[in-house]
Amino acid sequence: MNLIRAFTILSTVLLAGCRTTPEPGESSVLFNGRDLDGWVVMHGGEWTVEDGALVGREGRDWTTNPELSGSWLRTEKPYADFILELEYAIEGNSGVFFRSALEKNPAFTGYEMQILSDHGREPTRHTTGAIYEVVGATRNMSKPAGEWNRARIEARGPRIRITLNGETVVDVEDKRSASGYIGLQNHDDRSVVKFRNIRVTEL
Repeated sequence: MNLIRAFTILSTVLLAGCRTTPEPGESSVLFNGRDLDGWVVMHGGEWTVEDGALVGREGRDWTTNPELSGSWLRTEKPYADFILELEYAIEGNSGVFFRSALEKNPAFTGYEMQILSDHGREPTRHTTGAIYEVVGATRNMSKPAGEWNRARIEARGPRIRITLNGETVVDVEDKRSASGYIGLQNHDDRSVVKFRNIRVTEL
């Protein structure tokens, strides 16, 4: 092996080891299980890390007025096309925002996947798995209050697919927003929500 080739291989290995930004198609961890590193608190609410889970309490009450915003936690950067995977446990009301703006209510500037402790309820545009005020889930796959659920949100251009506990419950095209922040809702002072194993793959 000549000196130039050896130097080229060494440089490639070192650069690969130093790269911290995932390439398109690579999955990256959004929550490290220890602290709020990588997240930004919006409009108050209490966020803590307990037993490796991100826990939201004492949020500010929400309203359906799109001019107002309640408490939420958001990523540091916006995302356009992606696959978001996470687990959550809920007692009360919460949601997962995506492609949302910083101003006004993220449920309306972008999208909100609704999550509630509503096991057994008939699905509507406001029950678990729905894209809030856009389309209802085909089936309510929510587990009983306090149990862990698995969710997957895939956004590719105008097409959005939501899979909850292994079943696709939303498959729709909508052009409200093409890019924005991923966020976790802290709905009110009567709800407790937990999130863990949060990963995103940029497409």
